Amino acid sequence: MKLAYLLLLAVALTACRDNLEEKPFSSRSGEQVFQDEDGLKKATLGVYHIWTSLDYNDVWNRFILSESGHRYATGGILGASANPYYRFGHLPTAGAFDLVWSRMYKVVFRANTVIDNARKAVSADTTANKYIAEARLLRAYAYFNLARDFGGVPLIDREIKSLEDQDLIYAPRATLEEVYALIIEDLTFAEKQLPDQWDVANAGRVTAATAKGLLGKVYVYMAGKPLSKAEYYQKAIDKLTELTEAEARYNIGLVPEFADVFSLKNERNKELLLSFSYFTDSANPNGTIFPFFLFPRGLTNGDEQTGYGLTWAFYQLFGKTDTRRDMTVVAKYVFKGVENGGATPGDSIIYDPETWHYRVKRTGDIFFQPNFACGLAYAKMDRAERPAGAPPHGYGNDLIELRYSDILLLLAEALIETGKPAQALPLINRVRERAHATKLTASANLRTALRLERRLELTGEFNTVYDIRRWGTLKDEVAAMTPEMIIGAELTPYNPRFELYPIPQSQLDANPNLKQNDGW
Repeated sequence: MKLAYLLLLAVALTACRDNLEEKPFSSRSGEQVFQDEDGLKKATLGVYHIWTSLDYNDVWNRFILSESGHRYATGGILGASANPYYRFGHLPTAGAFDLVWSRMYKVVFRANTVIDNARKAVSADTTANKYIAEARLLRAYAYFNLARDFGGVPLIDREIKSLEDQDLIYAPRATLEEVYALIIEDLTFAEKQLPDQWDVANAGRVTAATAKGLLGKVYVYMAGKPLSKAEYYQKAIDKLTELTEAEARYNIGLVPEFADVFSLKNERNKELLLSFSYFTDSANPNGTIFPFFLFPRGLTNGDEQTGYGLTWAFYQLFGKTDTRRDMTVVAKYVFKGVENGGATPGDSIIYDPETWHYRVKRTGDIFFQPNFACGLAYAKMDRAERPAGAPPHGYGNDLIELRYSDILLLLAEALIETGKPAQALPLINRVRERAHATKLTASANLRTALRLERRLELTGEFNTVYDIRRWGTLKDEVAAMTPEMIIGAELTPYNPRFELYPIPQSQLDANPNLKQNDGW
């Protein structure tokens, strides 16, 4: 573990982005990097960069852990990439846990380097605080992800400079309350120091609105399980209202059409409060792997490795006029690429809910894989083809983490839970109207409607499993799963330990001060 930490320090100041575009510079010491504001800016943008940098498996497993293991998640055309997680067959040795844990702590280490060295680069507090605020926000978001996955985790809140920093290298687990306290402290600092908006050249960097939105989201999570601190619903209302009452000030809001949110031509739009960019061109072919692993075979390039699906029952949750349905999942499409799986270019591929397979319309045959059932492919992204010659991870779709529609629904939820449903209804309907869905009426059970709305609007965006856990409904989700959803294995019955993922075994082996979550 010591060596791993020092290696992270060695790479923490390399390969940063200028204006969030990747322009690597040679490895330098901290003294060289933090000589001036230009070096400080590059180091700060390097904290953004770690969210999307290779290895793509880290990012992919974030999706698996946050979007698998519920009543609508199943396998894809080529199998179940979410195995064993979607059937709760995982153990502490499973690779996804170590990959996600390591990625989040890489963010923390880079952020700490900026926070502790910013004032070496610039003397003016107002300038230094702006960069420190960016780093602290990104550190807070990393800890928020760790807290939702694992509960209490080690708090490393300053730069590790040598092996003598034993208290950090072998830090014990903090309590969940202590982790949230640091998150709140970081985000409170950030909202005061960050600008309301950036100029065009710096679009994509976090703002005061990002900090307020994340802070409100954190409060909603603290109000739910396992902390169950209901008083935080009002804190969420107060914070999120600061955004909804000042949309022009922060240049935030809903874009006109749901598909516009995800268009490559509309990246960094006003609905995106937090996203991390992938830039792909002939000189930099490294982008996102998501379309390759999620799109149905032949939707864009013909070599997609569809390993995740959503059930027909999920598809049926949407109203017929709801534009989110066909943007979120693919029920039919025209095949592209070379002939394979029984399809030729131009064939219509249509999902058959009776047999749980895609079929080639021309022949009626099951497309590609008849040996096991599959769900509908998830495709809530721009469906542009991968550039010619690009690797599988060569798509340019950004990593969307927090949208304004999420803010509206979080605020609506907090209002419902504090007995103000009349104030919540217009917020939910604003989201539904943009999707051309039927408006809800005052007679609706708004708690149930709100929870459904979050699934319709936000499935696939690193929220589903965490929503289920904080609502205390995971046991119901497992009970609703059926054998058809599980490929080549069995569903594990509900166990309270599933409310958190296990601490990675590799981390327990390396740090004797870490303790495993209950039941694992």
